Parts: sequence; C-alpha cells; structure tokens
Amino acid sequence: MSKFRKINQLFQARPTLEGAGVHLKRVFGHAEVPTFDPFLLLDDFHSDNPDFYMKGFPWHPHRGIETVTYMIEGKVEHKVEKGHTVFAYVLEGEGYYDPDKEDAISRENLVLFSDGEKVAIEAAEGPLRFLLISGKPIDEPVAWYGPIVMNTEEELKQAFDEYQNGTFIKD
Repeated sequence: MSKFRKINQLFQARPTLEGAGVHLKRVFGHAEVPTFDPFLLLDDFHSDNPDFYMKGFPWHPHRGIETVTYMIEGKVEHKVEKGHTVFAYVLEGEGYYDPDKEDAISRENLVLFSDGEKVAIEAAEGPLRFLLISGKPIDEPVAWYGPIVMNTEEELKQAFDEYQNGTFIKD
C-alpha cells in the first residue's frame, strides 16, 4: 500500500503590492525558497484581475515539474514522486488534504505536503478547485534581487552589469 502524504505546513495568501502598483496575493516568495525548492514564488492575481489567474508556473526553468488542476465534488487520489516537493493551492471551495480529514482548508490557502507516494484530497461540500503542483528539488543556492534570480551574488552582479550594458538578453 502506498504511503499517503500528510499536511506538513499551511500558508495563507497575503495581499502584496508589486512594481507598477500591481495588487496581488503572494502565496510564497523569497523567504520561503528553501522550503519550496525548486519553486521560487507563487502569486494569485485572481482576486484583482480575472484575466490573470496564477503566476509563477510554468515559467520555472527546471524540468520535472507537474502541475494538475482539479475540480472535484468527491475524492481524488493522485500519485506523486517520493522526494519531490508537493503542494496544493486552493482556488475555490473547501476540502480535506489529509486522509484523516481533520480540518477543511479553504480558498487562498496552500497545503505543503510531507513526503510520500500519494495525496488524497476530498471536497468538504460542493465543488473544490485546486492546483496540485510537484517538482524535484534541485538543491542549488539562490541569489535573488528584484526580478533577477541567479545562484550566486557574483552571477547576480554580472547579470545586472549585463542588463545595464544591454547585453543581458542573449540570442
């Protein structure tokens, strides 16, 4: 029998003001990078701009990332890779993200799962819509300043020098 993942941590989206006055809800960002390796950030634009729903994926350059959107009214079991970072972000409704069904988790909350081979998710009442995202950690250092993300401070400095010199974009 496969080992079901349990809830490791919960994160709630929080209002954030980005450049150019863009209002969004930041689910996780810079401070949580080690926790969500290989992912860098997840922003929810839905509440303020229906033309943009989620930002952060699939723009990540790392291969081996799976994103599944579910809308259920019952229960779903989904196989995931052992050792991968796996989380669910609730878009609509309430559901149980643990086989023990202790607490229903609602919209604008993220469930970070413990390790295991499967997740079991069940709608509490009515439809439940969520993103299920997984990726293999890359265990690399992250140097981040503004919109540029590199591995080291030296690479970050070089990237900004190239940006200022007009050589950042390579053909």
